[in-house]
Amino acid sequence: MMLACQMLLILSEKWLEDFSFLSHFLCLFGFAYGPLLYFYTLHMVFRDHELRPKHLWHALPFSIIFISSLLGYGLCFKFGSMLYISLLIYVVLSIRQILAYRQVVKNTRSALDKINLSWLQWTLIIFTITLLVDIYSHFYEEIEPIPGISIVNVSLLILINGVFYKGLRQPEIFQGISKEDQPLAKKSGSDPAAFEKEATKLCTYFEEHHAFRDPDLTLAQLAEALDMPVRRLSEVINRYFEQNFMDFVNSHRIAYAQQRLRAPKEAKETIAEVMYDAGFNSKSSFNTLFKQRTGKTPSEFKKAHSA
Repeated sequence: MMLACQMLLILSEKWLEDFSFLSHFLCLFGFAYGPLLYFYTLHMVFRDHELRPKHLWHALPFSIIFISSLLGYGLCFKFGSMLYISLLIYVVLSIRQILAYRQVVKNTRSALDKINLSWLQWTLIIFTITLLVDIYSHFYEEIEPIPGISIVNVSLLILINGVFYKGLRQPEIFQGISKEDQPLAKKSGSDPAAFEKEATKLCTYFEEHHAFRDPDLTLAQLAEALDMPVRRLSEVINRYFEQNFMDFVNSHRIAYAQQRLRAPKEAKETIAEVMYDAGFNSKSSFNTLFKQRTGKTPSEFKKAHSA
């Protein structure tokens, strides 16, 4: 909606002489896109994220430009270039949140496929490149894919529609993480030997119950099954096994898949059946991890042990 208003404003100011005063508002939207993009990212990263009064300061530049424009003072002519700095800062903050999110997910979830935000990270990177092109256009040589409309406006239009489409096709990406998950990504300074008892308990549980075969297994679910504090279990895996939770679970899944490929339950058992039974939901993830750990693709491994 905001992008549509900006497009309408640009076209009105360009083609209707009586609306030339609208130029006072041209940079207004640029100071809104950055905060909106950042808070959208936070909303996707944290499922329990809420806007608070302290967040209102992010709207301060927008509010100042808006009020001054209503009063007839065109601050855009003096400070309009600052919107580029604002956008770049918010894009960097958004990318940092996504990188931190991925680290937390690896320490609390056993699969990344359903809640992978790499698409948003790359969208932000591409938008940053587009923004740099627009900065060049603003200060050096004008680049307008559509007359009167900057490349950033076109990029934002594509980005917003892309995010909307992604949300319809993959609603599970909006699950996010909780604030309580964040500390679990940090390593403790405890001696790994102090975790030996819990590590033995964990390995025994995996061997007996094959909990790793659950594709949606989380750190919290495993901690509950072991009757162990979530923080303690996270420290055991990180410090004793020197792995994050996702890598630890996937290592057991690959080992189980290797065992099944060596000795199938049925003669006609397929690799796909083994993959799903081992706890994987993604063929690409399974093939990549299997080759990383064994040096062979699943089909090569199966062929080598079926002779």
